[in-house]
Amino acid sequence: MSLISEKSLADLDVQECPVEYYRALQEQPIYFDERLGFYICSTYHLMRQILRDTDTFSSVGSQTLDDISPPPPEAAAIRAKAVPMVNTLVTNDPPSHTRIRTMMDDPFRPRSIDRMRDPIREIVTETIDGFVHAGKCDVVGEFAVPIPITVIADLLGVSRDDAPKFKAWSDAAVEPLGMMISDERQVVCAELFVEFQEYFIRELEERKVKPRDDLLTHVVQSVDEGGEPLNLPEMLSICSQILVAGNETTTNALAAGVQLLIENPAQLKQLVEGDDADYRRARTFANEVLRLESPVQGLFRIVARDTELNGVALPKGSRIMVRFAAANRDPEKYSAPDQLDVRRHNAGTHLGFGAGIHHCLGANLAREELTQAFHILVRRTRNLAFAEGNDFSHHPNMLLRGLRRLEVTFEAIS
Repeated sequence: MSLISEKSLADLDVQECPVEYYRALQEQPIYFDERLGFYICSTYHLMRQILRDTDTFSSVGSQTLDDISPPPPEAAAIRAKAVPMVNTLVTNDPPSHTRIRTMMDDPFRPRSIDRMRDPIREIVTETIDGFVHAGKCDVVGEFAVPIPITVIADLLGVSRDDAPKFKAWSDAAVEPLGMMISDERQVVCAELFVEFQEYFIRELEERKVKPRDDLLTHVVQSVDEGGEPLNLPEMLSICSQILVAGNETTTNALAAGVQLLIENPAQLKQLVEGDDADYRRARTFANEVLRLESPVQGLFRIVARDTELNGVALPKGSRIMVRFAAANRDPEKYSAPDQLDVRRHNAGTHLGFGAGIHHCLGANLAREELTQAFHILVRRTRNLAFAEGNDFSHHPNMLLRGLRRLEVTFEAIS
């Protein structure tokens, strides 16, 4: 019996150490998991084909998993009190997706992120200042969480004092998608979802009366080609996706990156030896983290019409998971795919941000945060090592990958 018939992505041991499972999946690039009830794509070139064919592989409602993992009645009743979520970016197709993406692109273009470079550097420096002289820290709680939530708070134009709420809200948004939480936690997540909406409704209403130079004002003031603004459900959906993508995935990549640095001292040495003013190696390292530890392990598409892929018939209405993390270790695309290489020439081709029209809106921002954070951290510390007591466990989640905690020790340089 093969590994993929014995195990599934729902098994905690597979989620903790998925590499062997991904190798087995790649022997059957389009595989139907009878236990989970959906197909899985695991190779790079087939995945690119799926991601670029939105007519056949739809994103509309693709991440709504009530048919696979329905919420308990109490959680459903709480969410029914909220403003209904609508398809905007991640769960949308053209022409509606094109309309909203065009309205939201400008704040995330390279020129806009260039203007954020110095503020991001200051946030990273202040965060490291908070723990560096202690000679130890929990990377997740003291480094990986504060940086992106502070960046996103400043970008949205809300108080940094509110930033800790963002972590709770984004956790509540993604945990149900992972299909691994209890009914009791589902209820808590539903309550936090309503709390998130109430907060952002107030902030959005305030921007209508008192505009600022921030992302929420951009959301309120944006109009499409016909002069139509976003409605409230669209605005809240966008805020939710920005909140999750803006901190949850970056947090997980930052923590995973530090683990990879400690596990690969020769690569860490190359990163440190680079010119202080040259961020290229740090940028390549950031891409390698996204490739090897893909914070978003996979997302779904809905088959919009009967089709065939790699000799496998895919019926209309079926669900297929594009498993980014498996494709990012495809030996047909990457030499020595399981090895970290800060000089890898094609590191930036990873699918950690997706591809095609759904390529992550905040990819430029995330790369800038990761690059700055890793570049500065390795120049503020030396002899970075794991502290005693780490179990290196990850949050149970079928779609996302993130360490629970990571205790490290080091010597402060400055």
